Amino acid sequence: MARFDLPLIINPIRGQTHVFDMNVVYMDTAVANSKGTVLLVHGVPGNFRMFEGIARPMVERGYRVVIPHFPGFSGTHFVDGRDERLFHHTTENKSMFLSTFIDRLDLHREIVLIVAHSAGTYPTMHYITTSAKINSAAKNKALVLLNPTVHRPFRALPNPFLLAFLTTCWKQPALRTVVEGILHRLASYLKIRYDNIDLLAIAVMTAVKINFEQINQCVTALRVSDWQILTTISENDQYIESHLSHDFLRILGVDPHHILRYDNHLQLQSTGYRRDLTTNRRALVFSHGCHFSHQQHPSVVALEILKMLPTK
Repeated sequence: MARFDLPLIINPIRGQTHVFDMNVVYMDTAVANSKGTVLLVHGVPGNFRMFEGIARPMVERGYRVVIPHFPGFSGTHFVDGRDERLFHHTTENKSMFLSTFIDRLDLHREIVLIVAHSAGTYPTMHYITTSAKINSAAKNKALVLLNPTVHRPFRALPNPFLLAFLTTCWKQPALRTVVEGILHRLASYLKIRYDNIDLLAIAVMTAVKINFEQINQCVTALRVSDWQILTTISENDQYIESHLSHDFLRILGVDPHHILRYDNHLQLQSTGYRRDLTTNRRALVFSHGCHFSHQQHPSVVALEILKMLPTK
C-alpha cells in the first residue's frame, strides 16, 4: 500500500461560504485490473493503520483498497493554515470531503464496498444517504459500520457544553497550551486513545458538532435502502453504552435472528441465528472488543466482510 498526495478543493456546505484548498494524503494499493475498489473511512482519531488486519485479505483477493485521511490526520492539511480554524469538522463538512475525494478519483463506478469506523460512520452514512451519484453508479452497494458512534449522546460526551467551550478556546493560539492540558487530563479520565493532542482536539471538536437529529435521519434512510449492511459492536465498548449500540441495530433494521454473538473466548454463542433467512442487515456482537473490534478480532470481522464482496 503506497502513499499518495491529492490537491483537493472542498466547496462550502449549506450555510457556509468558505472554499477549502487542501492537500489530501491517502493510501492506495493501486491494483491494476482489480475486482473493484474498497473505500475505508477512519474515525477520529484514526488513520490507515487501524485497518491493516481487515484490508490485507481484500488485497490478497484482488481488490483495490483506498484510505483517505481526513483534514488534520496523517499529513492531510490545508494549503492556507488559517483554514484550520474555519473547518468545523461537522458530519456535513466531512461528507463533502468524502464526496469530493471520490469525485476527484472517479471511484463511483469502481466502489464495491465502503467500510467506516467509529466517528467515520457519520459522514459515511450521510454521504450514502444524500448522494444520488454513488447510489446510481456503485457496482455493489455494501456498507460495513465498525463500532459506529450512535444516534444518541454517549458516554464519551460527558459535558458537550464544556467540550464546545474548550474547542472554541483551542482555536485561539494564546489559549491552546492551557486547553491542551485540560484535554489531556480529560482523555486520561475517559481512556481515550490518541497520537497527539492536536488530533485529540479535532476528535473533541467532531464530537461536539454531532447533529443527532441528522444522524437519526441517516440511519432511518439506510434502514429502507437497498444497501447491504454489516455492523459490529462490542458489549464492553469504553466509549459507547451497550444499550445504545443495540438500539442502533434495532433502528437500522437488524433482526435478532441475524446477529452473530461471540463470547469472551471468541466462541460463537447459540442464539438462534438463522442462516436460512435472506437478509441485507447483519451484525456481529462481541463480548470483548472495546471500540476497535476489527483490530481485536480481525480474522472474524474480515471473514464476514469478504462475504459482502461480489463473487465476480
